[in-house]
Amino acid sequence: MSDLSAVREVWASRSTARSRTDLLYLVYVAALSVLVLGVPALNSAGQLLSRPDVLPVLGASRAPQVVAAATLAAGALAVLVGAVRGPALMAPFFVTTLASSGLRRRDVLRRPFARALLVPVFGLMVLAALVGSTLLFDGRAEVSAAVLFTVAAGGAGLLIGAAWLVGQLLRPVRARLLCTGMLLTAAAAAAAAPVGVGLGGAYPVGAASPLPWALGLVGGGLLTTVGSVGLLGRLRGVVLREQAARWESAGTLATTGDLAGASGEFRAPPSTGRRLPAIGRRPLVLLYARRDAVAWLRSPERLTTGVLAGLASAALLATSTQLSGPLAWVCVLVGSAVLWGASSALVDGIRHGIHTLGAPALLGQTAGLQVLLHTPAPAALLGVVAAVGSGAGLLLAGEVAEPGAALLPALLAVVLVAARARDAAKGPMPLSLMTPMPTPQGDLSVIPVLLWQADGLLLALLAGAALALLLPLGTGAMLLGAGALLGAWR
Repeated sequence: MSDLSAVREVWASRSTARSRTDLLYLVYVAALSVLVLGVPALNSAGQLLSRPDVLPVLGASRAPQVVAAATLAAGALAVLVGAVRGPALMAPFFVTTLASSGLRRRDVLRRPFARALLVPVFGLMVLAALVGSTLLFDGRAEVSAAVLFTVAAGGAGLLIGAAWLVGQLLRPVRARLLCTGMLLTAAAAAAAAPVGVGLGGAYPVGAASPLPWALGLVGGGLLTTVGSVGLLGRLRGVVLREQAARWESAGTLATTGDLAGASGEFRAPPSTGRRLPAIGRRPLVLLYARRDAVAWLRSPERLTTGVLAGLASAALLATSTQLSGPLAWVCVLVGSAVLWGASSALVDGIRHGIHTLGAPALLGQTAGLQVLLHTPAPAALLGVVAAVGSGAGLLLAGEVAEPGAALLPALLAVVLVAARARDAAKGPMPLSLMTPMPTPQGDLSVIPVLLWQADGLLLALLAGAALALLLPLGTGAMLLGAGALLGAWR
């Protein structure tokens, strides 16, 4: 078999296969949905966001630099994601029979790669169109500037898709180094760049020459995509098989409602630090802190991702204290959700202590004592990361804030570590939640299942909102609120 013509002929002969007419009809429905539903929805959202508390942020003098830094950070994140789930991927069966056969790998993988590129391209274009429509309704931007910014976002999405593929191509160590370099460049662009570059150079407000940047991004994105197709043949078969099997297993677990198990499928096994000693003659608190530190160092990808996510979420939470209205609450909720995800990389010791419940107490250390001894290290590290991130966010924003602005992420970090312990101890899902709930709208039994699976995230959002509401009352009120949350989750 030298080409895919025979494979495509067999695949097209399925009873459920779409004909060319069906595909054209899908394209027609998609285009019509964008024109009839998408454009009016973006206009309505832009008109809703044209508020006095949102427009100063979007029209700030350093908004182009922030957009450029955010684009680079998104590319760095895409590199890390590509090492776990790349864009050029198919089902395990097709990976084994086609990508591992004598066919040219780029001929087999270019279609899934092209479909995966739609995610960053359309995601960035929608965000850019929303920003452009918001500035357009207030009269701060012209239609041509908003259109150029949206087009430039499509080109930037192609470049992020290429970075996604690079993460799938590189070895883990090289991927981490590239991600670190991109993040440092993003921080420098946000802090010291005099003007916006890249996507920031095409920003509707404050950009001197958006047309060259828009054309450059689109042209560079197209050239990079063409070059990326040629690199598909260099993907390693072992990487493709591992990622395909992991993705299929995660999809199966998510379909059955086990979201925790699905996310656990993407956890990379420990890869470094096998010779680091985790046992020593020290007090129990320091000994358990040492064990936690060794566990973190053995999974550098998880630790790096968790620290970076903690820094970003803390900066977002601290910045929210300088805002008002819906934008402030969006920052609080998004920051709380990201900080909740960041805490997952640091609490494996707490999970281990809870999983020993019912087992014989080794060396006289019960499960409760193990959980208690495993708590200080992640709480201290996440609290320090939150304090550093909040300070960096306020510094980049050029704001002088009260101490509560930096205290909000730090207190929330400590509260979320306790919430992680509660989440790990809640046990398996009760079968009563699976009871059918027939209604005229269908079976709603999936709703309590999803609520049970996501109760930790929902409680994290409520905790962030509660501490944000207590911020105007002073530091004492925030400390009392954090103590009350810790007591409720004990």
